[in-house]
This record gives sequence, structure tokens and C-alpha cells, in this order.
Amino acid sequence: MKLDSRTYSYSTKKSTNLILIFAGLALLSITWFVGSESKVFYFSYLTSYFFWLSIILGGMFFTFVHHAFSATWSVAIRRIMENTIMLIPVFTMLFFPIILGMEMLFKWLPSHSYWLTHSFEADHLIQHKLPFLNKEFFLQRASGYFILWNIIAFYIYFTSTKHDITAEHDALKRLKNFTMSPMGVLLFTSISFAGLDWLMSLDPHWYSTMYGVYTFAGSFLAFLGFLTFTLIRLQDQGYLKGIVSDEHYHDLGKYLFAFSVFYCYIAGAQFYFIWYSNIPEETIWYLHRWIGSWKIISVLLIVGKFFIPFFILIFRASKRNIRLLQVMSIWVIFMHYIDINFIVMPTIHHHDFHIGVYDISTMLGFAAIFIGSFRYIMSRSSLVPISDPELIHSINHRNH
Repeated sequence: MKLDSRTYSYSTKKSTNLILIFAGLALLSITWFVGSESKVFYFSYLTSYFFWLSIILGGMFFTFVHHAFSATWSVAIRRIMENTIMLIPVFTMLFFPIILGMEMLFKWLPSHSYWLTHSFEADHLIQHKLPFLNKEFFLQRASGYFILWNIIAFYIYFTSTKHDITAEHDALKRLKNFTMSPMGVLLFTSISFAGLDWLMSLDPHWYSTMYGVYTFAGSFLAFLGFLTFTLIRLQDQGYLKGIVSDEHYHDLGKYLFAFSVFYCYIAGAQFYFIWYSNIPEETIWYLHRWIGSWKIISVLLIVGKFFIPFFILIFRASKRNIRLLQVMSIWVIFMHYIDINFIVMPTIHHHDFHIGVYDISTMLGFAAIFIGSFRYIMSRSSLVPISDPELIHSINHRNH
């Protein structure tokens, strides 16, 4: 099979990408310099950071599943997933400000300002959790997550791109063996525990046994939106013509629909169990989000993250309408940001939803770094795995 180079080679100006990356770094640095003494800055930074990181982690899981089950339909879109996960080294370095701002973020640290008016030793619930919630163990876990994620990203990406050149049959077999190993369990566990460590522990008096899966569900759904939007955008620019078809978009639409339902199931189950148990330590988290304009955000998440995607994507025609899918992918990504903000920000904005300068500047900074780095990575290899023997079957994929 011969492919027109325009369909699988991404052309971009290196200077443009570098400008985007440096502009993003400069914006984050300036914001950090101005707001380093402000708690609001670190909460805004964490919100924007986890929003973009969760897209990468969702892509890592999808890539893992693809290789583990030797999926055929997704071969044509697989390289976009592999390019996404190679952003993890960048976000490993961008975690550093969160470490510096730990005393501002996490109430379970004895140095947190909360304990100026409360007794740390008298808080029995905090004392009970200290074997897990302490600075040394927190940093060890974070190091473990990033080491694992970088190993997975580098191994999958370089094995896959090397196969483009060598067409070595054993390369794909090694990828399958790698993804069928316990690494898959470790990946899912690490995504779940990262949510517990970096988001749920912001309010250490509250806990939910379903929160890890909630983090995974939101991350995977956001990546599906990002993947769908990226593919449509690439085709609008003239790439992947004749490779990614309506059949692939139909499948992505089905995934968006299914995981909107899955997210609602997890979020709903978490709420119902807490509501039914009616234990003060558990219900307080939702009560904090039923105050002022947070009540509007709570309703918006129910409507925007479930009902709207559900009643639009339930129809077959919707899944095959490229422009509608593009709008829905943007909507899913937007609602994911609202969800992360809803999780993080009531810890500091107790009464009302608020978008301030720090929220905007950190979001724009991370967006510039993410887009610039992603465009550069895409230009480094083919947009499709051109030597994969299943590529022709993926191109000819049909839904029945």
C-alpha cells in the first residue's frame, strides 16, 4: 500500500512551536513570580495542571488497551494517542511548583495555615491518616507515578516508531507482551491514586472509595474528546485523508457516549452511597458544593457532562456527523475543566465559583506548552504507523 506523504507526515514550523512553548513557560513563570505567596495561585495552578495532565493519562490508558488487545479498527488513529503520551516528560517537570506549594495546598501538612487556628494534634481524623498523608510518602508516591508513566510512554512510543522503519514483526509482539504485563494494573492504579493524592486529599477530612475510578473516568472521557477534535482538525488541514473515515468517527462517538454514561454512573454512585449513609465526614464535601454559585456548577455538571452528551450522541446519525462530533468533543473537554475546577476550587473559594487572573493565566500557559509540544512531537514521526500490517484493515474498517 502506498500512501501520499501529505496524508501521514505532519509539517509544522519548529520556530512556531518553540514560541508557543516558551510563551507558555514565560506566562507560567511570571504568574508564579507574582503569585508565589498566594494560596489562590497554587490552587489555580493545580487545577490547570491536572486538567491537561489528565488528558495525557487518559491517552496513555487508551494506547495501553489498544496494544494489549491488538485492536485493528484504531490502528489508523493510534499514532495520535502515542504522540499524546510523549508529553508526560514535560508535565513531569511542570509538577515542581506543586511540590513548592504543598504547604499552601494540603491541609494535612502541619505547616498549613489552617493549623494556626486549630490544633493539629487534636484532629484525630488527620492523625489517623498521617501514615499515608505525610510529605515524604507523598513525594515518594509522586516520584513512582512519574517514573512509571515515563517508562510506559517512552517504551510504547519508541518501539512503535522504530517499527515504522524496521517493520520488525517482533516489535508489535513485544508491545503486546508489555501491555499485557502487570504494568497495565499499575497504570490504572497510579492514575487512581494520583487523583486521591493531588485532588481528594485537598480536603483530608473527606474520603470516597470510588474517587480513584471517578478520576480515571473523567480523564479518559476528556482524552476521547481531545482525540476526536485533533483528528477532525488534522483532516481539515489536509492530513489523514482516506485514512480516518466516518467509521472511525462513529466508533469514537460510541466511546464518547459510553464513557459519558460510565462517568455518570461512577459520579452518581459516589453521591448516592454518601447520601444514603449520611455520615457527616462524607456529606460535608457535597454540602460545600451546594453553596452560592457552586450550586449552579453542581447542576451544570449533571446536565452538561451527562444529559447533553447522552441525548445527542445516543443517535447513530450524530456519531457520523463530523461537525457535531467536533462540537461535542469541545464541549466534553470544556466540561472536564469545569469538573476539575469543581473538585479543587471550593477548598479556597468557599461560597462562589470564581474565574480569576491566576486561573486564566495558568490555563493559557499550560495550553501553549501542551499545543507547542504536541505539534512538535507529531512532526517527529508519521501520523500513522505505516509499517503496521493491520493498517490496511483499519483504513477499510466498517461498522456493522
